[in-house]
Amino acid sequence: MLIYSPCITPRISYTFRVIFERILYCSVHFTTNLDEFHTSTEPKLAYSPNKIDTPIWIEATSLLFEENIVKQQITPEKWEDLMLFFSTKNGTFPVDFFAITFFLISRYEEYYSDNELDQHGRFQCKNSVSYQLGWHRELVVHRFAFTLSDILLTSYPDFRFRIPYEKFLTTHDVDIAFQYKGKTWWRWCGAVAKALLQFRLEHAKNYLKTALGKEVADPFDNFETEKKSLHKPIYFILTSNFTKFDKNISYKTKTFSDLVFRLAQFSEIGIHPSYYSSRKISLIEKEKKRLEAVLQLPITKSRQHFLRFRFPDTFQALINAGITDDYSLGWHNEAGFRASIAVPYPFFDLTKNEETELLLHPLAFMDSVFNKEDGETVLKELLEEAKNMCGTLIVLTHNSNLL
Repeated sequence: MLIYSPCITPRISYTFRVIFERILYCSVHFTTNLDEFHTSTEPKLAYSPNKIDTPIWIEATSLLFEENIVKQQITPEKWEDLMLFFSTKNGTFPVDFFAITFFLISRYEEYYSDNELDQHGRFQCKNSVSYQLGWHRELVVHRFAFTLSDILLTSYPDFRFRIPYEKFLTTHDVDIAFQYKGKTWWRWCGAVAKALLQFRLEHAKNYLKTALGKEVADPFDNFETEKKSLHKPIYFILTSNFTKFDKNISYKTKTFSDLVFRLAQFSEIGIHPSYYSSRKISLIEKEKKRLEAVLQLPITKSRQHFLRFRFPDTFQALINAGITDDYSLGWHNEAGFRASIAVPYPFFDLTKNEETELLLHPLAFMDSVFNKEDGETVLKELLEEAKNMCGTLIVLTHNSNLL
């Protein structure tokens, strides 16, 4: 697949390769030479601000030729049943598919300095362009890719691409490994006192029994059922010190190490960087090394606790710590596709204007966002979208969520 553009910028190279190589599994290469482009007999398209005499010319807006970050003007433009933006007057389509794709997958809007954040410093779904335009649960980037492939097949019947099978991946955050087991004496005392004040006598009795070494059925011990999973799950485990928002049992305990080894028998293990690691990024490597010391294996997968991260600092810190795959890119208070894509793709650092080797695995659904009835309906909707668009639906559950 040959792409012509008057200038092959890092943004252009990145965006085209995500669409063609990550979604359509089709190799792509570039040229700035019009003679080479016109004489080529392979499937091709032109991406340029100025009209190119070729069957498929996408009129380019300015975004992919820029190097800085500027707040974009979002003016809705209807295309089929969607309200999009970055409209064009000519070309094959009335909007610039590639500029929209880059805006979405780079999370361009999350770099704005005047964004309204929630109490935990997180970008909110309600402020995203996809939510405001009504398609935050649709895989718009995939739709662009398949539309382009249809157009290419019309002009180039020999155009070849491959659509991957849809997948379903369960992932789990171990925020609190056990309700009763593994706690320090002062946490046991506090838990017993709290249970008594709330007149939860059975609860207090279970804490005391566990402290005395007696076996008690722990409601958070939901791990064994995952042995029956069709796909190998991933468990992201918190290893931070105890804080207001980080409440797992200590990584130094035998209870903790026994659990890690148990989970490693049937799942992949990743680090769950703590609440404060999004601001104090040195914690990411420190907490990762703790888990590696327990497991005696390198850890390369990660997901931020509370889905709390900052562009680009958190992701650069993950790269520096040796993380190759991150699973944080989802909404903390909504279900849907935060980047409008459902395949792993490279993180692009807008401040450096460059692609990195860190792969982002978009998250679509978290159990704590919905009650059971709502969750089943929404999950079914997302599953159908992922199936139709051949994406990977990633779901997050917590062993400590008893809904």
